[in-house]
Amino acid sequence: MAMTVRIARIDGTPGFFRAGDEIVSIGSRPVEDQLDVLFRTAGDGGARFTVRRGTRTHTRLLTFDAFARERLVFDPMRFVRCRSNCIFCFMDQMPEGLRRSLYEKDDDYRLSFLFGNFITLNDASDRDIKRIIELTLSPLYVSVHAASKSIRERLFGRPMHRDIMKDLARLARGGITMHAQIVLVPGINDGAVLRDTVRKLFALYPGCRSVAIVPVGLTRHRERLPRLRRVTVRQSRTLIDWAGRERKRCSRRTGGDPFLHLADEFYLAANRTLPPAESYGDFPQLANGVGMCRHFLEQLEEDIVRLKRRPPGKMSMTVVTGTLGAKFLRRYVTPLLRERVPSVSLRLLAVRSGLFGPSVGVSGLLSGRDILRCAKRSRTRAGCLIIPANAVNHDRLFLDDMRPADIERDLGVPVVVARTTFLEPRVIRRCNARCAR
Repeated sequence: MAMTVRIARIDGTPGFFRAGDEIVSIGSRPVEDQLDVLFRTAGDGGARFTVRRGTRTHTRLLTFDAFARERLVFDPMRFVRCRSNCIFCFMDQMPEGLRRSLYEKDDDYRLSFLFGNFITLNDASDRDIKRIIELTLSPLYVSVHAASKSIRERLFGRPMHRDIMKDLARLARGGITMHAQIVLVPGINDGAVLRDTVRKLFALYPGCRSVAIVPVGLTRHRERLPRLRRVTVRQSRTLIDWAGRERKRCSRRTGGDPFLHLADEFYLAANRTLPPAESYGDFPQLANGVGMCRHFLEQLEEDIVRLKRRPPGKMSMTVVTGTLGAKFLRRYVTPLLRERVPSVSLRLLAVRSGLFGPSVGVSGLLSGRDILRCAKRSRTRAGCLIIPANAVNHDRLFLDDMRPADIERDLGVPVVVARTTFLEPRVIRRCNARCAR
């Protein structure tokens, strides 16, 4: 890894730095990446900055305030790629022809700290562990899956040269908070293996602050991959019962701070009631599909209260969701709206995934073409078509690079992408405005 950071451009007041400069060191400390720059320039004071400009080296003493005023923009970090061959890796189960970034696997502790990406630590060096502690890169999100070395080797498809529990213990002693993930693969890391893994992770509390168990995701594109089993409804119910007992045991030590979490999918599959909001604490694993339904209901309640202050009048909308999301909406949301906001007529467009297959039912993995195909066939669609926020990326692209505007143009109906819920003020305003045209 190159031990410099290159400046792409300067967005602030020009000073010492030039576009194309490589920052070599700050004070006596060499610079490895943007994190070094961020941490070495925090707070008051100043330091001597050394840059490489062409073939020459330049040095200047600057205050951190002067450095901040230049507002440097750096070249993107080169992330560390994953070298594991997980037998359940979702990226290995994707069809060909999607955009290149969807096939890029990272395993970079910096991205875990910055964006909450899950990492394995399988290729972390002692120097990496030391740097994480030195820079206080906390919290980290770690894919553990099993504490047993032999089970980990089977799951990750490679030899294990490091002891994950020793590395996690070292990070915990260094003051690093971690959130762990266990992808549950029936017949491999369930049962006694699961109980042992959770017990050993809990021994690291509060360093290991939470553990989330999520079901293995299997698509119809598992060519030349090991045969795996999905989590059944019966297994989901057994898991929920065990987790309830385990949470009570853990809470006696944590003082009520929730530690063990299950993905929403288990509750929906088992037709069990979702845990209350307090069971998720501050929702540390929301992006992992843990507590997403309950969090949505909390936000929806706020929107309903706001909406009742200024009722919009009668309006219809069609909400796009996956088959799994449809179960949640029909059970929890539709009855709530009938009781609290009867003026809003809600239709559900439950889209089956043609891209990944019927076993993938989350809205975040819907393609634009699947949505369009389902909408054209639907006879119950009415009003604006509401797209959930997680179905598009920051560039407003679906997985197949279609845009909401493409669906709107093809269907001839208003299409709105929600940021939180379909009753947020922005969605109501846009639906009213577009449907009034």
